[in-house]
Amino acid sequence: MPDHTGFSTFLGMTPRRFRAKVLRVRHLTQDVREMILELVDIRTLEFLPGQSISLTIPDGVSGLSYLRYYSLASLPSSSHQLVLLFNAGEKGKGATFALEHSVGEDFFLDCCGPFGSFHLHEDPERDLLFVGTGTGIAPLWSMLSSLFEQSCSRSVTLLWGLRSESDIYYLDELQKWADGYKNFSFILTLSQPSHHWRGKRGRVTHLLQEFPHVDHLAVYVCGNRKMVAEVTSLLQCKGMCPVYRERHHDGK
Repeated sequence: MPDHTGFSTFLGMTPRRFRAKVLRVRHLTQDVREMILELVDIRTLEFLPGQSISLTIPDGVSGLSYLRYYSLASLPSSSHQLVLLFNAGEKGKGATFALEHSVGEDFFLDCCGPFGSFHLHEDPERDLLFVGTGTGIAPLWSMLSSLFEQSCSRSVTLLWGLRSESDIYYLDELQKWADGYKNFSFILTLSQPSHHWRGKRGRVTHLLQEFPHVDHLAVYVCGNRKMVAEVTSLLQCKGMCPVYRERHHDGK
């Protein structure tokens, strides 16, 4: 869950209220939606890669509104448009809104942000390891995009756990990064693959066995609470390295 403790204020970025228009909703998989928001009453939103915003989600049935937090998947340099990921399979308020929203509707949302202390830190001597599951990729995606925009020369590795082949998205973008940046590699692992799958199988925590030494790493983890706890525990057993973590909010 994003850490909404006001850490942004400490960083010099006071959370601000703003309105945004739902520009488009892209179906990435059967369950995952990518929503593009366009800022309406402010020109840009200053934030750090990995941070989140809040949305006031309307409920057309009850007439009530619900406050939900989502990590930004977009780059700060493109902050006139914000990218969010929703897992429609979770059936939460935000996910249901993303599932039912029709592209082309003139719809606006009340927002606030940025929030959270989950962001890239200054660790210039350390290689970078990102570990995520599901739509917990959102803040990691913002971080990775920022690193490549700045031509990061450190070794960067992404470990991403999904359920099955039908749940894979952003694969073309990942492959372009891997082709364009020799210091970047990624590993997808599926917990429930078909027998045709030739890649890694099992939970993302199993991939940490391929990292016997972690003292040279800075690790960023985002996903469900159990995964985050397990990854943290495994890394602590392997050695001393900074672990920055966030339990991903599923939008319920």
